[in-house]
Amino acid sequence: MLKHHLFLFFRNIKKNKSIFLINTVGLGIGIASFLVLAVYVYNDLTYNHFNTNLSNIYRIREGESFQTKGPLLPKILEDIPEVENGTRVFDWDGYRLSYGEVAFEENLKYVDNDFFSIFTFPFVEGSAINAIQDKFGVVISTDFAKKYFGDTPALGKQFQVKFEDVFLTVNGVVDIPRNSSIQFDIVASYETGETISPWIKEAHDWYNTFSESYVLLAQGTDLKDVKPKLQTIVTENFLPVGKNETDLNLFPFADYHSTVESNRTLIVILALVALGILGIAIVNFINLTITNSLTRTKEIGIKKVFGATGNFLFRQIMTESMLMGLGALCLGIILTLALLPTFNGLFETNLSFNPWENPFLIYVLLGIWLIVGIFSGIVPSLVWARGKLVDSLQGKLSNQNKPGFSKYSSIVVQFVIAIVLISGTFLIRKQINYMIDKDPKFDSQNSIVAQTDYWQYKNLEAASQNLEIISKELEATPYVATTSFTGSIPGDYDENYNTFYPEAKSSLPNIGLRKSYVGKNYFKTMGISVLSGHGFDQPPTSLKNTVVLNRTAMNKLGFEKAEGQIIRESSESGQPYRIIGVIDDFSYQGSQHETQPLAHFYSERENFMDWDYLVVRAEKGASSAAVRLLQEKWKDLLPEGSLTHFFADNKLNAYYTEYKRVNTLITCFSALAIILSCIGLFALASYAMARRTKEIGIRKVNGATITQILSLLNKDFLKWVVLAFLIAVPLAWYGLEKWLEGFAYKTTMSWWIFALAGLITLSIALLTVSWQSFRAATANPVEALREE
Repeated sequence: MLKHHLFLFFRNIKKNKSIFLINTVGLGIGIASFLVLAVYVYNDLTYNHFNTNLSNIYRIREGESFQTKGPLLPKILEDIPEVENGTRVFDWDGYRLSYGEVAFEENLKYVDNDFFSIFTFPFVEGSAINAIQDKFGVVISTDFAKKYFGDTPALGKQFQVKFEDVFLTVNGVVDIPRNSSIQFDIVASYETGETISPWIKEAHDWYNTFSESYVLLAQGTDLKDVKPKLQTIVTENFLPVGKNETDLNLFPFADYHSTVESNRTLIVILALVALGILGIAIVNFINLTITNSLTRTKEIGIKKVFGATGNFLFRQIMTESMLMGLGALCLGIILTLALLPTFNGLFETNLSFNPWENPFLIYVLLGIWLIVGIFSGIVPSLVWARGKLVDSLQGKLSNQNKPGFSKYSSIVVQFVIAIVLISGTFLIRKQINYMIDKDPKFDSQNSIVAQTDYWQYKNLEAASQNLEIISKELEATPYVATTSFTGSIPGDYDENYNTFYPEAKSSLPNIGLRKSYVGKNYFKTMGISVLSGHGFDQPPTSLKNTVVLNRTAMNKLGFEKAEGQIIRESSESGQPYRIIGVIDDFSYQGSQHETQPLAHFYSERENFMDWDYLVVRAEKGASSAAVRLLQEKWKDLLPEGSLTHFFADNKLNAYYTEYKRVNTLITCFSALAIILSCIGLFALASYAMARRTKEIGIRKVNGATITQILSLLNKDFLKWVVLAFLIAVPLAWYGLEKWLEGFAYKTTMSWWIFALAGLITLSIALLTVSWQSFRAATANPVEALREE
């Protein structure tokens, strides 16, 4: 019997190749889109789950800040017995590492010895036992190992630090999961870090907050029991001792990614898009399968005459539905494997599709197959069973199956999703353009940034002298207006904060300022407007202990002018700084963030290689010539190293990369939603035209023109698309308005976004229906009436 059903299945495919192809490909694309997004969402929702102790790991917070003081963790381990273990992560040190001829500047992290006891990273070489206990012993990631050693084993190999006689030995290699909040290339012990960079030991006091701290609580510990003990540590140790009221608290590491790192809005959007696309694809598949099945009524009538029972017919249609669903599922899996590399490249992820390693995917695939197969088979089998034998032999479709809102509701839902996605595409692009085109209030056209990349040079003193020569020689040319050295540029301002106390009466008793250190003429070179006072363009002797604040900081303090104002760092008796200037609120971070109070401190450095950047401001229209001169002089005077240069807004624009990716993704799925919706419209149009063949023939015999018939047939479908537009607009407006709330500087909602989305959708729907309508309207009416 199964062999007979299979024979009928393949015969039906051969007879209806176009329907089978459209149906299978449509569902396959829908399944592939769903699986790619499902893998991404699942990966995000399972962040850090590879850690065996995840439920008992907490990250220490000082107030709302996850940066903590160096001595804090040792004190907690000493005073609070509920804390079984802990580790710090210090991420503020980097230098040149080399192996043979391979050399790069690397960011080295220092951790406590129990780091690998708390976090269960899988080792591929070596083991967690004593991996970093040895002085100068390090653990590296698999990517880092490949970067330096290729495919050869890394264990026991050594990195040279800078150009010195100091070497780090590889004691382990770990394969860090991509969905880990803690990522590193190379880690060593605190003892190693304090030996290589002695300043680290000095920075670990009860004032500086350079560390990330994690604790492992004993099973069953109540946080309420720990809280008072944490506050006791604050009172007895935090400065000023006895008066500090910092809220020291423990944040569950299991919630860290979802709360701090993840874009929850994006994840929800992608989850809804995934379900919407899959829903559209499944409904279309079911509708097309049902439509194709109901056109086979003569076949069913003949089978009934020859004794076919309801059970036989049910098994036949279910076999065909399950096989077609399986074919679409296999196509979806193939497309998923093909699409994932592109998706990984777009979002810089390393997702993989492997159901054998992830049971979640097996359940998803089985669920999709059963839903598709069962629902696309049950409806036609019931219709076949209930149909009258005489009607079946005549090929008539039951009037009970006349399409109404219940059938067209799927089209309405599909086009609602499509219109919302298209509207989102337009608004996201409008917001991205707004952020990029927003006046950054610095000279992004003529300011050229060169990275000093000190790590490339063995003789830093000689490199410093040549770098200074480059700066002066560039300034002496007619192509360059001025140059300056700096530790910060727009898009790269360190998360370096401190509290300052104004001496004069102000709106605030103290203010938290984001700190940056720059050289002479920085604001002039960057083209940042100085609103009052001056911006480090006076003789260096007059710039000692001076600061320039941005307008936001001045407004918060309630200061109207810079002259005569003094602020003290850390306490009311701390180091005083004269405010000598006020600058405009230029864009130093993405426009999605509100401008923070910002302080620039003047700094002189004997070695120019201690600066991160050399900024060159070209004369207007001479940027190309200035870049060529910079390249020539760098090659002549600093031949050991390569030059990395870019315009001043380059790093700032990197803030918008994620939004560009989202826009690309939404654009793709908007197009997909439209295509799948049109497939669904095609299915219903085919069914409706088949039902109205006799009606169309009678109208043509009575003189109806093709235009009149097209108008009659199209309006029944297009009214549902119009209804979808009316439903989608308020939904899209509300959702996009909420999305825009996440931006400090945002574009406006425009009516044309929704009008254009509706027009595109309506036009494509009209083309889809018109194709079917035209075929029906131009058919020979004699053929339509012959059956009666």
